Amino acid sequence: MIRTKIVAIDSYLPGRIVSNEELVNEVNGNNEILPENVFERLFGIEERRFAAKEEQVSDLAVKAAEKILTDENRKEIDFMIFAAACADLIEPATANIVQTKLGLKCPCIDLKNACNSVVSAIQTADAFIKAGVYKNIMIVNGEKPSDAINMHVENLEHLKKALASFTLGDAGTAMIMSESNDESGIYYQEFMTEGSLWEMCTIKGGGSLHFNDSTKFYFEGKTAELKDAMVLHSKDFINKALAQSGWDLDSFDHVFTHQISAQTFSVIADNTNLDESKFEKIFEKYGNTVSASIPLSIVEAIKSGKLKKGNRIAIIGLAAGLSASVQTMIW
Repeated sequence: MIRTKIVAIDSYLPGRIVSNEELVNEVNGNNEILPENVFERLFGIEERRFAAKEEQVSDLAVKAAEKILTDENRKEIDFMIFAAACADLIEPATANIVQTKLGLKCPCIDLKNACNSVVSAIQTADAFIKAGVYKNIMIVNGEKPSDAINMHVENLEHLKKALASFTLGDAGTAMIMSESNDESGIYYQEFMTEGSLWEMCTIKGGGSLHFNDSTKFYFEGKTAELKDAMVLHSKDFINKALAQSGWDLDSFDHVFTHQISAQTFSVIADNTNLDESKFEKIFEKYGNTVSASIPLSIVEAIKSGKLKKGNRIAIIGLAAGLSASVQTMIW
């Protein structure tokens, strides 16, 4: 049976590091609406990265992709997926812009599934390769949610809706997937969606719903309600999927998950009996990097020497919309 694996992966982080203090000072101005240390206390974040104004979503993806592109594999890539919640434009696909900047000639598409965009792209690439449609697929990702942070908070009610946006950070990631020639690769995948909860976390501008309303281009979310809904609708799904994967929970060497706050890990661990010490935690220094969070945490684990060939890993996707996923791999 054909099995696919990630054969190369890397990331790009913008140079600007933004502290909590800087954000509080910018938001408060003369209003003093945000108390001191609010982001540390509520979310466990210390800092995040912001891309420069002139740095586009496609640029973040390109700078990550250039780290893993060589003259040889550049010729072998026969399909590319740009997978992100963010985009350069509504029309055309951001994949076209990335393709041009990278000098690739392969067919390409955009794939958008909020914070699960990359893990959904992994599932899609896996299916294409197994079907024999393509052999070497590049998945590129650029997230610049800092553009959707509303620094002009009007009152406490407005603050409640915008609060989670101050944990957002920018990043780019890229990976190449191909057929595995050893025991490494994807062993199990399962996805679920509960679309009735789509309004809990939104950026409503830019689409047909509020196309010309400039006030709708900012992130708004019901943070506590979304957390409760995620547990309610994904707990049984994740536990069932982990059981169906056929691997004992103790056998996982690493767990990578989308990171919404520093509490994400304990919530998932408590609801699944996964060992929290095996979660790769990057939220404190990078914040919520949307769909870049899982590949970025994998890259960080590789660079730190924690993730090694032969390790068993679980990837748990969580996203607004609401969606969740479980994927297991041998690295």
